[in-house]
Amino acid sequence: MKRLGLIAVFGLALGSAVEAADPGTSAANFLKLGVGPRAVAMGEAQTGLADDVYAAYWNPAGLAQLQSPEAGFVQTQYLQDIQAEYAAYAHPHPTLGTLAGSFTYLNVGKFDGYDASAQPTGQVGANDASVAVSYARPLWRDPRMDSQVCVGATGKYIRERLDTVTADAYAVDAGILYAPGKELGGELEGLRAGMTIRNLGSSIKFDQESYPLPRSVAAGLSWTGTWLGEVLTFAMDGEQPNDGKRTLGAGMELSTLQLLVIRGGYTSRGDLGGGLRLGAGLRFKTLQVDYAFAGDGDLGQTHRIGLTCRFGTTPPDPLVLAQDWYQQGMRQYRRARYSEALIDFNKALEIDPSHPKALEMMKDTYAKLKAITPQ
Repeated sequence: MKRLGLIAVFGLALGSAVEAADPGTSAANFLKLGVGPRAVAMGEAQTGLADDVYAAYWNPAGLAQLQSPEAGFVQTQYLQDIQAEYAAYAHPHPTLGTLAGSFTYLNVGKFDGYDASAQPTGQVGANDASVAVSYARPLWRDPRMDSQVCVGATGKYIRERLDTVTADAYAVDAGILYAPGKELGGELEGLRAGMTIRNLGSSIKFDQESYPLPRSVAAGLSWTGTWLGEVLTFAMDGEQPNDGKRTLGAGMELSTLQLLVIRGGYTSRGDLGGGLRLGAGLRFKTLQVDYAFAGDGDLGQTHRIGLTCRFGTTPPDPLVLAQDWYQQGMRQYRRARYSEALIDFNKALEIDPSHPKALEMMKDTYAKLKAITPQ
């Protein structure tokens, strides 16, 4: 309950930060463009999932879940010559937390320019960029239960350029993520809940006019489990921006055939408007290739291609493996399958001799088995 209370207080603080701004026009709207083909294909519902290097954008607290270093690269093709690139790298440390860096660049190409008298001035260009540093760590963690509360933050430098005029700003994202793991008897295993605030910072100023950044508060839930032997993930998000209406997004991901990933979702947010999202990926041991398609009605379509690299693998935590055997033993115990339960409790103790309950349950199971065994 204390952990849920912490998340509730965090949410109230985030909501106050966004509501303090008057609705209206904001600048640096390239910061709203969703990052990563996986996230976009799942309806941009990542606040409660955020388990890869792209968490630096969606919910920096999710970076604390990484088990090995990751790098991500995304290229997005918008209308006409408008293109966006995103790159990120995250490096987790077993005790110090996860440090990440990311870079976003949007180039709108060349277009006709006009002066104050509506006279042509020739071709001009415009681009936007952001450089960010993120940090995340578990605020609380129980390795045996595979449960944790993570917090994280991202600091950004933002720059917009129109022809020869530039403007810049600074902003911070902050997030929290809760995974109950095997607590409560494992009933909530695979569930995650997250909240984040994005782009809390200074206004961006062109000449004498200042515009607020596109701040927002988002909350989300996700669940990952198995279905017919395949890994299945559901996610849903709600977001309240300071310059528009509340938006919703939901999506799913199915990992099948060992390396194929299929995704689909819907969002009322989107780059150019809400709509259906589709995508797929190929996931190898250390390399993942993803694609996402977003249709935006009369405004056209966007295509994203992403590459994610994982450097090295981390062996499973022995405490988590021991807890798995313990919980399997408890399931056998409740079904009165005492011989099978004894084997499972013994395996838990072999991996984790200091398990707080496995030895006690092994003794109790042995007594139950002895009581029903004919003398």
